Amino acid sequence: MTFPTEMINITELSINITDVNGSLEKTEEGSPPFLTDAWLVPLFFSLIMLVGLVGNSLVIYIISKHRQMRTATNFYIANLATTDIIFLVCCVPFTATLYPLPGWIFGDFMCKFVAFLQQVTVQATCITLTAMSGDRCYATVYPLKSLRHRTPRVAMLVSICIWIDQGSFILSTPIIMYQKIQEGYWYGPRLYCLEKFPSKMHEKAFTLYQFLAVYLLPLLTISLCYYFMLKRVGKPVVEPVDNNYQVQVLSERTVAMRSKISKMVVVIVLLFTICWGPIQLFILFQSFYPNYKANYATYKIKTWANCMSYANSSINPIVYGFMGVSFRKSFKKAFPFLFRRKVRDGSVTSGTGNAEMKFIETDVTQNEGK
Repeated sequence: MTFPTEMINITELSINITDVNGSLEKTEEGSPPFLTDAWLVPLFFSLIMLVGLVGNSLVIYIISKHRQMRTATNFYIANLATTDIIFLVCCVPFTATLYPLPGWIFGDFMCKFVAFLQQVTVQATCITLTAMSGDRCYATVYPLKSLRHRTPRVAMLVSICIWIDQGSFILSTPIIMYQKIQEGYWYGPRLYCLEKFPSKMHEKAFTLYQFLAVYLLPLLTISLCYYFMLKRVGKPVVEPVDNNYQVQVLSERTVAMRSKISKMVVVIVLLFTICWGPIQLFILFQSFYPNYKANYATYKIKTWANCMSYANSSINPIVYGFMGVSFRKSFKKAFPFLFRRKVRDGSVTSGTGNAEMKFIETDVTQNEGK
């Protein structure tokens, strides 16, 4: 069966929808065909929303409830969870309706707003991952020096700047200019929420801008951070401050614990790269390959790539649960009725698994007392 070009484009994500060149001949009659994608993709999106909202809400709840969890790294994790929740609530439902409905029904304002907010949340995720990697790099390369600067307050200020000051909102403003409502025809007159560019050159420039700002440049920066981290990990000796042996021992233990946290951050970054890579590469191919033509095969590929990118918003809490010892202990303490074994009151701060958090807290407390 043939698949109309207009329908292919309206079912793609608003942020990545291509402009339709030419008009579809008005030969279709009756109701639009009901495809498997019309129920399968919204069902998958519903599952992503359920897992993502529950998981990310628990992450924010645990960090806000337990004082020992309020570390610099966890503040960045809370910011990631916030971006995922906003993305899931404000973007996923609207995108899900594109599959069963033949056109856009939410008006011009929501057309621009949903596309803009989706760009903002993805941009905030990229910058937050970059900030997290820079934070881990600083903690690894300068394990003692970083104790005075890696505070929850600094992490909170950085998170605010990510959203506002020269951050996600400013970098995402170009999407507002190009996102528009357009008329089309597919089994009757329809309205579509599409990106309308003045020329093909504008489309290529905007696509390249998105790829660099949302994907490539953050990943290059993150890779550079982990390059310096790997160089530092190869040097086992930690220089003490004022020849204080106790500080040296504590620092070495802290570095060991921080390496575990750094591994968790690496997994989060890799998942982001894998989940968002296919859709980013597909959009580049779509814009720059001169012989590209939309058909049912490209539609299926892009639908799969979109599902991969959306799934990223629900994966991170699972990573915290498997790799974050402190998150597991805090979750058991917050919900002891879900576990057979009784959790002791001091489980959140006990054990060497939380050496970094206790060490940071002690150092900060001493500084505040001075």
